[in-house]
Amino acid sequence: MVKHISIILITLMLSAFYGCATHSDQELKVKDPIQKKAELYYDYGTAALVDKDYTKALVNLKKAVEIIDDNSHFHNNLGMAYYFKGDTKQAMRHLNKAVDLDEKNSDAKINLASIYFNQGKLSQARKLYIEVSKDLVYGKQFRTYYNIGLIYLKEKRTNKAISMFKKSIAENKSYCPSHFKLGEIAMENHNYFQSANHFQNAYLGTCNKNPAPYLKEAMSYYHLAEYGKALLKFENLEQKFPNTKEAILAKRQIKALKINKLKNNQKQALQYELDKIKNKYEKSLNKDPNEQEMEEKKVDSLQF
Repeated sequence: MVKHISIILITLMLSAFYGCATHSDQELKVKDPIQKKAELYYDYGTAALVDKDYTKALVNLKKAVEIIDDNSHFHNNLGMAYYFKGDTKQAMRHLNKAVDLDEKNSDAKINLASIYFNQGKLSQARKLYIEVSKDLVYGKQFRTYYNIGLIYLKEKRTNKAISMFKKSIAENKSYCPSHFKLGEIAMENHNYFQSANHFQNAYLGTCNKNPAPYLKEAMSYYHLAEYGKALLKFENLEQKFPNTKEAILAKRQIKALKINKLKNNQKQALQYELDKIKNKYEKSLNKDPNEQEMEEKKVDSLQF
């Protein structure tokens, strides 16, 4: 199977996405041996790129391009291998070639635009993002709208940025980076109820290993004077990300809340205890039965 995998460079986030074109066994049998060899190098290189082994990715993708020089996907991924190795000049050369070979390669345009963004070349970045936004069959427009929103933020055109982030969420309700940005904007405008909702959505899905939205959600509740709920969120953060700077900040807030906000506030203290019980109950409901059984038995095992 030949995987046409494109590494999408998203400003502030680097992600890998898979889309594959399937081939029958008969097709593979009649395929030119040289083409098959190039595609094998491409597959190996792309897998290494996803695994962040950029040296291995570069070696294999260079070999793929040496064999077949007119494949847009090959040049796109080789460009990204160069980028992650720190050679932006070579990265842009291959990304430009990817676009020249296939003007419909929106992934390559996104990658190129994101490099322009990082270089502060906002007009060039915007031009490419807008081109991609007109690609009616491109399946990742929520990322395009997010990137355009980042440009508007750079230009201090906040209302336009909000519009783009909302458009991004309309395309993909669980796209956490857009929720995070909307949460930050709401917090800056002291709309803490709205910011808490956005930050809660910002640690779902692919962003659940990022402690920043957890901290900002807790701070939103703090500013709303919902100290019991804020304390619970800070404690959850400290448990989930114990060795982070966010956990250090959370620990300070926990101490301050217990001393200054809950000590003489029975209502808030009671709400904290109720929220804690509710949170524990919800976790038990959502726990996989097999996982719960494993915990009870305390059996150490390796799963593949």
